[in-house]
Amino acid sequence: MKNNRFFTYKFKSSRLKEFNYNIELDFNDALQYGEVIALFDNQMLRSIRKIKDRDLDEKELNSLVERKNELKRAENTKENKNEIIETKNKINEMLFIQEYITIVMENNSHYDYLYKNGLTLNGKTFVRFSSSAGQARVSTVVFVEEETAKELQIIMDNGRNLDKKLVPSKYNAYKGLAGSATQIVSSPKFCVVKDYESESTYTANYVIETDLDKDDEIENREITEMFNRFDGQGLISYEQSKKWADELGLDYVPAQWCVRQNFIKGMLNTFDIHRFCEVKNNGDYNIETIYEDESGNPQIIDLRNVDVILTESQFKLWDSWDSLEAYEENCEKNDLYWGVSLYSPKKDKDILRMNYQFLQTLNLNKDDIKSVCSKFVNWVNGVNSGDIYYTLLFLLGSEASEEKIMNVINFGENNWLKSLIINHDLMKDKYIKRKIYDLIRRRIKEGCMGKILLDGNFQTLVSDPYAMMQYVCGQEVTGLLGENQHYSSYWNNKGIKTVDAMRAPLTYRSEHVLLNLQKNEETEDWYKYSYTGIIINIHGVETVRFAGSDFDFDIVATTSDETVIKGVYKDELPITYQAPKPQKIKFTDEDLFKSDKFSFGSIIGSITNKSTSAFALLAQLKEGTVEYETTLKRIKMCTKLQSAQIDKAKIGRKVKGIPPSWVNYQKIKDEEDELSKQVKELSNSIMIDRHPYFFTYLYSGTRNKYNKHFKSYDITCQQRFGKTLNELKLSKRKTKEEHEFLNLFDKYSPVIDSDCVMNNICRYIESVDFKIKHLLKTDVDEDIHLSYLNDKNRIFDEGKINDIVSIYSNYKKIVSQLSSEIKGDKKSKFNEEIYNEINGQHEKFKNDVLEVMSNEVDLVDYLIHIFYKLSPSYNKDLLWNTYGQTIFNNIMKNVSEYTIPVEANEDEYSIDYLNKKYKLAKVEC
Repeated sequence: MKNNRFFTYKFKSSRLKEFNYNIELDFNDALQYGEVIALFDNQMLRSIRKIKDRDLDEKELNSLVERKNELKRAENTKENKNEIIETKNKINEMLFIQEYITIVMENNSHYDYLYKNGLTLNGKTFVRFSSSAGQARVSTVVFVEEETAKELQIIMDNGRNLDKKLVPSKYNAYKGLAGSATQIVSSPKFCVVKDYESESTYTANYVIETDLDKDDEIENREITEMFNRFDGQGLISYEQSKKWADELGLDYVPAQWCVRQNFIKGMLNTFDIHRFCEVKNNGDYNIETIYEDESGNPQIIDLRNVDVILTESQFKLWDSWDSLEAYEENCEKNDLYWGVSLYSPKKDKDILRMNYQFLQTLNLNKDDIKSVCSKFVNWVNGVNSGDIYYTLLFLLGSEASEEKIMNVINFGENNWLKSLIINHDLMKDKYIKRKIYDLIRRRIKEGCMGKILLDGNFQTLVSDPYAMMQYVCGQEVTGLLGENQHYSSYWNNKGIKTVDAMRAPLTYRSEHVLLNLQKNEETEDWYKYSYTGIIINIHGVETVRFAGSDFDFDIVATTSDETVIKGVYKDELPITYQAPKPQKIKFTDEDLFKSDKFSFGSIIGSITNKSTSAFALLAQLKEGTVEYETTLKRIKMCTKLQSAQIDKAKIGRKVKGIPPSWVNYQKIKDEEDELSKQVKELSNSIMIDRHPYFFTYLYSGTRNKYNKHFKSYDITCQQRFGKTLNELKLSKRKTKEEHEFLNLFDKYSPVIDSDCVMNNICRYIESVDFKIKHLLKTDVDEDIHLSYLNDKNRIFDEGKINDIVSIYSNYKKIVSQLSSEIKGDKKSKFNEEIYNEINGQHEKFKNDVLEVMSNEVDLVDYLIHIFYKLSPSYNKDLLWNTYGQTIFNNIMKNVSEYTIPVEANEDEYSIDYLNKKYKLAKVEC
């Protein structure tokens, strides 16, 4: 089922301030300025269209799109050009939601003004409406046209009791769910049950918070804690899952669904709830729900009339309605629909792409590193074999299949790849050679950052659904899995008994959780619909080990790699602390506004980087020393600091960040006492103010500083010792002077170049000669572009060529200026504003060349002639990204059949690629 994308405005607050928060802007200008974004449909947008009586006519939209495409193939006339522009404007008008905008708040003072006074856009006032948890982290707020906002608020409140006390940040998060992209599904028959909690006792690294500028205290403590065993999880019958799958056009029934409805969110796991009542509950289908009858007793419901069971944690505002019926009636009255934002795949992947957080927390020596990198190294080397089919599989990603290849051909947007699949001669195109070369280089750089390949995948985290049905039916809750027992259909089918499970972000060693996988007659019967998913028991503390996971569609990575499993620190204790409790209040709009500002921005990334620097530093320190133990304690503290940052928005007050002594040198004064001097000396000796070496592949600023430092010492090294710096490092016998020189190099280096796990992985991959430059030197056909033309005998009009070249020159000038701004940004972070401006210039180019030639087929022939023949240095990305589909169609016309790799049995394969066997198959066009 198609989920349409709608256009909305998105602004930076500084831009609005320039115009005194009063701006006039039409759609095409906004497009050029990069201030138009596309959003997949969501409940907020649906409700706005309802308020404005602007239902989307899918039939009319498709008709307009077809007409636009017809005109692009029609004769070049002024009338056709005008109709194309008119048709595009009609399409944009249908898909543009002018009442909804998002604003990135670059300064709190900007938000103060906008909240108090609103934004005037095209003569209409826009007011604050919402900021979801994800939006708040990037300081973004939704504003809605004032009159529309009043009606929209009534719809979103959905008849709830407005006197109920709530935590402002929680309400913001729940309300923001209406902005989640969803595909509509039919409303199920559902009920809500109370959360199930049970007690567990475990030993942990317990963090005791101290002053903001001091290190926290950490002690081993036995903790008894109540666990919400099905937090964020519900159950859905197979029949309802099948119904939704059919509605979405799926040819399988997902094991898990991520659902949204008004103030409802979470994961639903497919389970045979009705059969459980019949077989395991003596045919009794009656259960207690969270609502009460007139006598104050729990309402009883017959599960034969229910297809979805929600928990209290999934519907936290349940008590804002007198009954479930009242809630459902309001949903129907306000046209609020059940939606699906995610669902489990038909088939799990077989390859896991690791990351540096997963790897740096393992105990791996250099031999181990060579082992865990072997699949990645072999993968990249395979592209250099000269086998076009291996190259195609590489370009298609780690999970290539016949279905994926055909989807790329029929629906994909990477048109040079599609063209290469059907015509292998395109390997002689310099442009395509360079694209493949650049992709391989990027993959190698990613490998240096820890993105290596292992056997494994990501799956949804599920709490024992059998245990949940026991609870729902009022039985003793034992589950099918005992403590330290787990289940995975995927790994069971491979005969694997133990895997390492990891959840991002992973900060400390204890967050590697070894799973003890079970398989018996009962699990295969009751978990039969959970063909994917990592099911954990309801007796243990896995959610603590996963640093605060729940079951609202959290995903975990698992791998069976023996070296990784061996490298897990087995006896590490999990890290926990006493999180402050947020206060429920009868909130006002002012409270929501203040909550937004507390939520803005996040230093979680900075904390993660500090823990990574600490791991790099740890490798330079001797185990058992005070320096080592203090650094290790700081890594543990980073886990708590991250949790506190998440809690910051909930409690509405400042929380502890990174103590300044971790990153700032402390001057030692003569008059200080010995203890104070010792504390400062210790802190100064273990500062984590530098990135690890492998971060030179992540931050260009760090890379430039390191390269400058290295070059300076390399020149000096050659002058003093007659050898390069690398030769000196590798020298087995060094003089005292040479040792001192290397010590100075390390002391003043802008990076921590230690033998930590990630630096060693980076160095190992750097040491491999992948021989990729030969790709650029093999056969090149300068006339390959002739096969891209629709009319190979076309005589080109010089006047039209000059017009197009002039338009391109203007485009190139502006884009070059914007690109130089990105290169000049020392932070080297993604600049969304400039990116959007470049996209705006991209749209302008398309519109401008349309004025020269309305027939796209003819236009593309001209562009190919210009970009390949007349000016081969022109940026061909613009050509392929904008008109690649037309080029692909031209190539396809001259192909009667093509050959693709398809999965094969053991006895018939000719290609072995990332755990899969492939043979060649012909496809007729």
